[in-house]
Amino acid sequence: MTTESYLVFEGPDTLVWWKESGIPTVPLRNTIDGRTLLSIAAAYNHEIVCCHGANEWEGGVIHRLDTLTSGLVLIARNQRAYNALCHQQAKDMIVKEYRARTSPGRCIDDGFEEYPLLDIADGPSEITSCFRSYGPRGQSVRPVLHNQRNMPKNGRIYTTGVVPVDDEVFLCSISRGFRHQIRCHLAWAGHPILGDTRYGGIESPDFGLEAISISYIEPCSGRKLTITV
Repeated sequence: MTTESYLVFEGPDTLVWWKESGIPTVPLRNTIDGRTLLSIAAAYNHEIVCCHGANEWEGGVIHRLDTLTSGLVLIARNQRAYNALCHQQAKDMIVKEYRARTSPGRCIDDGFEEYPLLDIADGPSEITSCFRSYGPRGQSVRPVLHNQRNMPKNGRIYTTGVVPVDDEVFLCSISRGFRHQIRCHLAWAGHPILGDTRYGGIESPDFGLEAISISYIEPCSGRKLTITV
């Protein structure tokens, strides 16, 4: 897999780009400088900066990947498609699959409750929780069980489907995403992502999380598309 961002799929009203590790998906809040996936994609398809939601600087990007995470990002080419895809996302209709390379046994315990489920290495499973911000300036998150006192006010539940490939590689799927969801869920389960020192993973020059598949309904045709690398 190349380390440079590149176009994977081009449809009449959607694009799917591969984002390299180490660059933001979109500009950071209130900044426009710096190399991002949006700036790279807009150099090829300028119309994507003309559609947006609440944050104008995010263009037609439907979902973001963490800076360190590489993989597929869905982008709308026009405002109508953007609105339709945002509606699908709100209804949990857009499914994303990730490949996670992990290192057994996390190196940090601060803020993690005891993991209440079976070992994810034993077979297909689901990790389910709410989330709360954690640490200085809330830069990290921690899972919260639905019945705990520190459950966030909205009480929204997030689920990560997990299928083991071997003892250290897992396929993870989500349809409703929270910041750092897969990173935190896997660390909670005792299998932090390789290179993810924020959540107790061992140091590595490579970050072990890649978005490898995305499924959605193409707004212009109504076809279900699954783009996979």
